[in-house]
Amino acid sequence: MSSDYTISVVRADTDDKAWTVTVQDRPDWSFREKNFAAIDDRVRDLAHTHDGVDPDAVTVTRAHVRIGDVDITEQLAGLDELRRRAQETSAQISATTVDLIGVLRTQAGLSTRDTGAVLGLTGGRINQLEQATRAETTE
Repeated sequence: MSSDYTISVVRADTDDKAWTVTVQDRPDWSFREKNFAAIDDRVRDLAHTHDGVDPDAVTVTRAHVRIGDVDITEQLAGLDELRRRAQETSAQISATTVDLIGVLRTQAGLSTRDTGAVLGLTGGRINQLEQATRAETTE
């Protein structure tokens, strides 16, 4: 069974208190949800309950998102993409920071305070990152 589900999300107008969600090719799965943030989880639950799909493996694509006559599908997709790229960048920053701490502390012989000054962090934060790195390598 597929783990990709395409949905349309519509709110009649700003006075409507819930979103109407339809799942493509699954008209029996239509539902109303008051909390926009809960929609994807609800689709994952439906996929798990009805199709036996692992909720963590479900991909939800929003084909249409409308409030009255205002369609925000493209803007929302663009925002989602920016957030995804920001998360990737954040992970790269973290990995590079940890690598650089290792170089500055072991190869260059800097103190935690001096390492923090070079990286724009406090010595305490350098210490925390070193401890977290040690904990990860011992697991």
